[in-house]
Amino acid sequence: MKNRLIIGIIFLFASIGLNAYELNGNLKVGWTGYKTEEKIGVSGTFKKIDLQIKKSEDFVKFLKSAKVKIDSLSLESGLEVRNKSMINTLFSLKSSQKVVASIKEVNLEKNIILLDLEMNKVLKQVPMKYHVEDKKVIATGVIDILDYSMSESFSKFAKECFDLHKGKTFSEVTISFELPFKK
Repeated sequence: MKNRLIIGIIFLFASIGLNAYELNGNLKVGWTGYKTEEKIGVSGTFKKIDLQIKKSEDFVKFLKSAKVKIDSLSLESGLEVRNKSMINTLFSLKSSQKVVASIKEVNLEKNIILLDLEMNKVLKQVPMKYHVEDKKVIATGVIDILDYSMSESFSKFAKECFDLHKGKTFSEVTISFELPFKK
């Protein structure tokens, strides 16, 4: 009888663990900056992303446990000359070389995530629309580089790219992530 009880308890805890949300792959982080009066998008990602996330039976707790550190110097835009330009201007400040993010709130009814995003020692909350597709949380939101005390580095970048951008560089950046999970 005692052995049955112990086996039953072990089975119960094992089955609870089987129903938990957990990471199932790599987090993808994306960005799109805009240039020219036509607002043409240029997209990219980062190669060095550190994600810490805890397994949980509760979807909201699972998401809110996510803590991300991004090395902004690992920026990848698909064009080496553009990477160097962005790194040497936009992310030239030591304090902007690391981006830290965590999910503060999740509104299941409105499909909105409130992201705490810290860059250049400035913390802002960014609302992001999200949906779940193929066992991935896919979220997008918009930030303004100038909100992160980066006006000087942004001005350097816009000046360096003046001709390529036909005189117009937007400080608005669309950010996104894909978080694969299993349950």
